[in-house]
Amino acid sequence: MYNFGAMRVWRWLRGTFLAGLVALLPLGLTAFVLWLLYRWAYRVFGPHTGLASLMRRTIGIYIPGTEIIASLLVILLVGVVARHWLGKTILSTVERGLLRVPFIRKVYWTGRHLAHYLFQENKTPTGRVVLVEFPGPGSYILGMLTADEAKPVSQSLGQELSAVYIPSAPNPITGWVLFLPKERLIPTNLTREEGLTLILSGGLLGKEEGNADSSG
Repeated sequence: MYNFGAMRVWRWLRGTFLAGLVALLPLGLTAFVLWLLYRWAYRVFGPHTGLASLMRRTIGIYIPGTEIIASLLVILLVGVVARHWLGKTILSTVERGLLRVPFIRKVYWTGRHLAHYLFQENKTPTGRVVLVEFPGPGSYILGMLTADEAKPVSQSLGQELSAVYIPSAPNPITGWVLFLPKERLIPTNLTREEGLTLILSGGLLGKEEGNADSSG
């Protein structure tokens, strides 16, 4: 009895730890990369650097926040490189290395596909953002239709079910996956970007329909 209880506690601790790690990893990695980038920019463009002294001599003052502007420019530059064939080749090489690490492989692969789905350019403007009745009758939640038919789950339950991803705020990389019959899905006219904006803003920002014209 003691061993059974200890195993249950261990499984709970292990599952809870992994769930927390998966939830924190995208935020942690993003924050860590931004922190490293800011530290580099501060050493190069900060108020006590040679470039800051040059700025004071040429225009008379040092512009506070230059290191932040430099960090943003570096991110844009990396984005430009990532969209070029050479940058794609480098990223593919790094990706192949990450996919060889056992635990990181699963987390990275899942996060990569989810990020591409959520943030890539929306090829189909409508039809992928749906409403579902959740968690109870009379209340609805916005989600992303990720699969018209989730075959493994459908085969297990003996009915056709669709997969809907429910992003959480403020980190849309984490959320819930609901498997629902198609008749329970309510289509919307929202694009993926509009749906994410509506979710992340807590419902404050949504699709504008001529509000600017009517306000005048």
